[in-house]
Amino acid sequence: MELRQLTYFHRVAETGSVSRAAALLHLTQPSLSRQIAALERELGHRLFDRTGDGMVLTAAGRGLHRHAEVIFAQVERIPEVVQTFSEEREIVRVGLPPGLPHEWFLELLSAAGTALPHLALSVTEASSAEQHTLVRAGLIDVALLHTRPADLDHAVLLTQDLGAAVPPGSPLACRRTVRLADLDGLLVMAHAAGEVATEEARLRSAAAAAGVGARWIFRRFAEHSALIAASSGVDAVLMTAASAARHLEGWTWVPVAERDAAGERIAVVTWAAWGRRPRTSVRALVDLMVSTPWRSG
Repeated sequence: MELRQLTYFHRVAETGSVSRAAALLHLTQPSLSRQIAALERELGHRLFDRTGDGMVLTAAGRGLHRHAEVIFAQVERIPEVVQTFSEEREIVRVGLPPGLPHEWFLELLSAAGTALPHLALSVTEASSAEQHTLVRAGLIDVALLHTRPADLDHAVLLTQDLGAAVPPGSPLACRRTVRLADLDGLLVMAHAAGEVATEEARLRSAAAAAGVGARWIFRRFAEHSALIAASSGVDAVLMTAASAARHLEGWTWVPVAERDAAGERIAVVTWAAWGRRPRTSVRALVDLMVSTPWRSG
């Protein structure tokens, strides 16, 4: 398999059309179709369903598409790799999930510059589920996950309290703490399932146990979280203080004084996870991560 074939596949997947992809790649449509067919034969799986609406990825195709994006990202980093090794430094690839406190990671970078000057960190932003796949495939060295990885070596790094970020003028803004019962009847936005441990099923379960009839909106928190919250007219957003400060400027964050249905503290836990037999440098970075404190206040 050649990188060129993956490029052809990726372009068809992105456009959903052989004809549009062929035009962008400056190929004839029959030639591109033959390339895709050859790739499917080589892999032994159908990558697209040919429909009246265009080319639709199969389950195998979706997996290859996700993997190809990682490969292209690694190719783009070749100059960085060459430069780093020319300086006789070693790259350790680290995954970062949504909701990670920037202040903690900046403190880690500072500590690594002093304690591990021979290392250079290469960062990949991805969800916990995506990172789990990447670290198992050896495409990153250390994954920072919001879900405990039973099949990987791991260590707890951070525990962040969950709270309710509320807009200016909210009656909850003057509270020292809130309980889930305070959200009864409100429109509440929270992390989408799979993003953090306080995912949809856990929040719904805790709310049901508290007799709360909140209306939920589950979204992946990113650059446009504030716009999503504003356009949806939400009354509160369940998130960490670090995420609230980064995404919802002008809103007030109030910690949730509550435990879930299992009696556990409602918090966002971040684990470091790594593959079997890690390099000495990877183990040294993980040890530094564990020893780097997080002052959530």
